[in-house]
Amino acid sequence: MVLPDIEDSIAVARLVRETLGPATEVAHPSGRPWLVGTWLPGLLVSGRRRDAVVAVCGEHAATEASLAEHAGRMRAIGDADAIRVAGSAFVLASVRGAVHTRGTASGVRRMYRATVNGVSVVSDRAIVLAALTRSSLIPARIATRLLFPVAPWPLGWSAPWDGVAAVRPAYCVELDPHGRATERRWWRLPAAERPRAESVAALRSALVEAVAVRAPAGSRVVSHLSGLDSSSLCSLAVRNGADVMAITSAQPDPMDDDVLWAGRTVAALTEDGHSLRHEVITADECPLVYHGILTAPEPFDDPFLALHNRSRMRHIIDRGEAHSPAVHLTGLGGDEMCTAMPSLLRSVVRRSPARGARLLRAAATRNRWPLRQVVRELRSGSTYGSWLREIADGLDRNGAGIHAPLVGWDMHPTLPTWATREALDMAVDEIRRAADAEPALAAEGGVHHNLTQVHMGSQATRGFQQLAAEQGVILAAPFFDDRVMEAALSARAVDRYDPARYKPLLVDAMRGVVPEVTLRRTTKAETAASAVLGSREHRDQIVGLAEDSVLGRLGLIDPVRFLAACQGPIDVVVEHRRVEPTLCCEAWLRTSKEVIDVPLGA
Repeated sequence: MVLPDIEDSIAVARLVRETLGPATEVAHPSGRPWLVGTWLPGLLVSGRRRDAVVAVCGEHAATEASLAEHAGRMRAIGDADAIRVAGSAFVLASVRGAVHTRGTASGVRRMYRATVNGVSVVSDRAIVLAALTRSSLIPARIATRLLFPVAPWPLGWSAPWDGVAAVRPAYCVELDPHGRATERRWWRLPAAERPRAESVAALRSALVEAVAVRAPAGSRVVSHLSGLDSSSLCSLAVRNGADVMAITSAQPDPMDDDVLWAGRTVAALTEDGHSLRHEVITADECPLVYHGILTAPEPFDDPFLALHNRSRMRHIIDRGEAHSPAVHLTGLGGDEMCTAMPSLLRSVVRRSPARGARLLRAAATRNRWPLRQVVRELRSGSTYGSWLREIADGLDRNGAGIHAPLVGWDMHPTLPTWATREALDMAVDEIRRAADAEPALAAEGGVHHNLTQVHMGSQATRGFQQLAAEQGVILAAPFFDDRVMEAALSARAVDRYDPARYKPLLVDAMRGVVPEVTLRRTTKAETAASAVLGSREHRDQIVGLAEDSVLGRLGLIDPVRFLAACQGPIDVVVEHRRVEPTLCCEAWLRTSKEVIDVPLGA
């Protein structure tokens, strides 16, 4: 928690300790409490000079001396914008009574704001602020979390508590000497105009730096090894001289080939003279999807929509911890940064009409979209606000619009069949309110959609990182580093989007780092078999969440229809019958009520 440099902050710091237990404190230059909380050893480092102090908290290579140099150069709080650190970390500064606080532009380091006993404060944990402010849940915000595949931006980002505000990615919070809080943009995505050769070099350099921060030479790390993204991180760590234990988790699907390709990667690195170990977790050992979902105790800040994969990730982390690593490397974020979606086609067509037309036909054929409908969508000059109003007008519980061509702002969401009319009306109202604010992340639909994918992916990754932190483990996702994001997303759309190649920018950036045999892989493992088998094995836990539903008591779902869906075959294909968002929201509501006895409804 970040406190302003005012006298009233002393009482707030005391309240934090009384409410939540022992906490570490870092003081302002004035001696008043500034940073209050708990964090894993080594994550927070600070440096001081006269009337300024600078701190970073996260995965970084900053030292007390380097941060003291930053502090020595600061004359006003706006100077904090110039502080850039490699890795993924919060950047915090206090100078002459003013405070600067920011997370990462990708969103993996999140911030929330609230007023506690009249004092404006900032925290990385919404649930802590909700407890201190005795906030209530907003049912309409929960209704939007039932949408599949995701709620349109920014609905999935908003805090579900009435007394807590989520700070947008790329924005910082400043507290003036009187304690007043303002949000200000500190980061903007560079224009996607960098030539291909420069983009490849920039992405390679950013990934080399990102891995070096977490896995310097001689350090012991665990690298989760499966697809191209994790293979890139593992190969970089190995070539950097780290002591690497690669871990691959098999899926209960005979068509899954992650173990095969991981073995090829390890063999090729070994043949090239590098040393690493490799451990395979068999499909019989690793928990299936839905395992432990009924009793998951972790207090997340909002519904963790990947909760059904919780036990699987925890098992992989536990196996890695047997090797006492300093950090776990995961390839999460590689899809969001390096997979070019068809929504970029508008940019491709504008820059290269002939190439764009060929790719347009290829995308329509591959996705079974009517070519005429795709062209009509591309010619549409709708703003994001008007697109949101269209989504609100067509929102339903049968998935009718979800297969619309994805060449515009985003995917068309749907509610599940068991959502009530009240939930539908709430979701529609939330979407319309967002439309009035015109919250586009970029002027162009393809760039906006890419950024929404990044921010939503960072939320899921943050959930997994919180799971790891509960066990005292650092789970690093270098692809979500801001410098990696800048390098990947500043490439021209025409260089990123190629239906005939898998992640072409990443493949070219990793040539000479990742073994050539691995770069030729064109397959990607799916988890449908684990979900189907898990729904059979853990039907009791699924039904347990459906029975006596909190969502039902809130009037957001028809509990009879949802229970019937959970008792029958679990559908992993039909969008409006997907149970995961509903199960994850139900589990989160139960845990939140147990942790802070939250009032249900605002």
